[in-house]
Amino acid sequence: MRAHSPSNIHRAAKAAIGLALALGAVVFLGPKAHAGTQDFSYDSWSVDYQVGLDDAGHATARVTETLTAVFPEHDQNRGIVRGIPDRYEGASIDPRDFTVTDEQGAPVPFELESDEGFTAVLTGDNSYVHGANTYVISYTLSDVVLARDDGTADEFYWDLMDFEHEQPVAKFSATVRFDEKLGTQLTDRASCYVGAAESVTECTIAREGIASWHLDVGPLAPFEGVTVAIGLNPGSVVQPSTRLPSFTYDVLPLIVAGIALPVGATSFAFAVRLRRNRRIARGTIVAQYDVPASLPPLLAAAIVGASPHPVPAEIVHLAVGGAIRIEASTPRPTLHLVDPSRAIDPLDQRTLKSLFGDLTPGSSFKIPKGSEKFAHRMTKLHERGVTEANERGYFERAHSPVGRVIGILGIACAATAIAFGAVALVVRESPLPLLAIIAGGGALAFSVLGTVPRRVHTPLGAETREYLMGVREFIRVAEADRLEVLQSYAGAERHQIDGVEAVQIYERLLPYAMIFGLQKQWTKVLEVRYEDSFDYAPMWFVGAGIGVMHLSDLGSTISQFTSSTMSSVSYSSSSSGGSTGGGFAGGGGGGGFSGGR
Repeated sequence: MRAHSPSNIHRAAKAAIGLALALGAVVFLGPKAHAGTQDFSYDSWSVDYQVGLDDAGHATARVTETLTAVFPEHDQNRGIVRGIPDRYEGASIDPRDFTVTDEQGAPVPFELESDEGFTAVLTGDNSYVHGANTYVISYTLSDVVLARDDGTADEFYWDLMDFEHEQPVAKFSATVRFDEKLGTQLTDRASCYVGAAESVTECTIAREGIASWHLDVGPLAPFEGVTVAIGLNPGSVVQPSTRLPSFTYDVLPLIVAGIALPVGATSFAFAVRLRRNRRIARGTIVAQYDVPASLPPLLAAAIVGASPHPVPAEIVHLAVGGAIRIEASTPRPTLHLVDPSRAIDPLDQRTLKSLFGDLTPGSSFKIPKGSEKFAHRMTKLHERGVTEANERGYFERAHSPVGRVIGILGIACAATAIAFGAVALVVRESPLPLLAIIAGGGALAFSVLGTVPRRVHTPLGAETREYLMGVREFIRVAEADRLEVLQSYAGAERHQIDGVEAVQIYERLLPYAMIFGLQKQWTKVLEVRYEDSFDYAPMWFVGAGIGVMHLSDLGSTISQFTSSTMSSVSYSSSSSGGSTGGGFAGGGGGGGFSGGR
């Protein structure tokens, strides 16, 4: 007989158990055991399992392990440590009724420790032991027979020896005996696996009589163990409830999570729809060629939600408005304060104070390459633009009535799914409760987002957003279309569109082209306008106004200015601080760990 092929979940569980064994060894062996206490060997290791049924029909085992350890003659060890897992395949096996004797049956002092899913037997006292010492450790386990997933058999699939020992073992033997009731349920299929964990090397297991199996193996190197899989007829033993399919623990959490997820997503969809609808005023975008002074880039960017960081656009806005002058100096740009009275909007004034502090004409400020203080001040400016958009009535907080009702239902369903999943995760070793918790968490997030009030445009905000999108449209269209807008009745009424006046209009739109990500396209338009206006010298950007031959460099210069300023306003320092074939060794229950004390 060969052991059933373990599932991926089972393999993952064994990997986790292996890690737990290593951690357990650290917990139980240290500080009582350290590397120095592991330098010994086992002359022999034999185990005897007496497997039977309790009154409720559950499989139990009385285990007797006889270990002969050979310690060095110098003072190193006070005994051995043997760790027994507390659980097997989703159920407690309840290690209990421990006794420890020597080969003559005389009691050997020992103590028990329990932690991290293991019960550890620490033999001996404070006296050192030397040479060959035999320890006979006996204990009782429950629910040691597992039903195969396919329902074709029950199996005693067990690690008779742990895979965590650091000592060589000269010889190993094992006997597995079943009581009269279970003996009649045994099949003729049994397998034995030997070697390191997950080894598929088979060993010989022989049947002795009707209800007993025996094997001899040896020698074994450190970290090599032995696993057996002995088959019984299906239904031979009663399985613990935590191993049986359960609608409450396996299915119900998934059903509730399956309901909660679309409910939460629907609630979120209503919230998104509300936010999208509130952005619309007339629903028509009309090209616009000017922006009111009450809409500086810091505020405009917050209203349209177009720029990740509008500070460079705000600085250019102050420059083309005549408040400051930008000097494309090497290696970082320099700002010169020209006329602070030209900073009309409070956000413009706040920007000047953040840059220069003292608003004395003639002051200068070089954009730093790496300054957290500067980046912090600029971030505060950005945040202030968002705050002003709220305070000036462009935004409010509102929720979708329908989305909120659906969201409350989604929160209730999600919380129920998470609660059921958490309970199931505690009592069962299955991935299904975890899936329910993950789905419930996603549903909860969607539901909360669909329920809480969201920041949405007011009617004024929606109208202003459409106006700014009209500015974007003017910047985006072809030159012929722009001229048609400028020469329209409304445009001609407000401006005489020719020569210098047209250039100044185009200059004032450059910051807004920047918040829309169209600065490269717009600087090319400006270059053409500058070349067509020989009597106009743009003094807002030193380097662009010192001669016509340099005007073709405006696009690259503005691009470099934007890049260097963005790197400065976004600067932050950083630091840098896993029975029927297909079985394998270590695939069963039991095992644990062992070592010197």
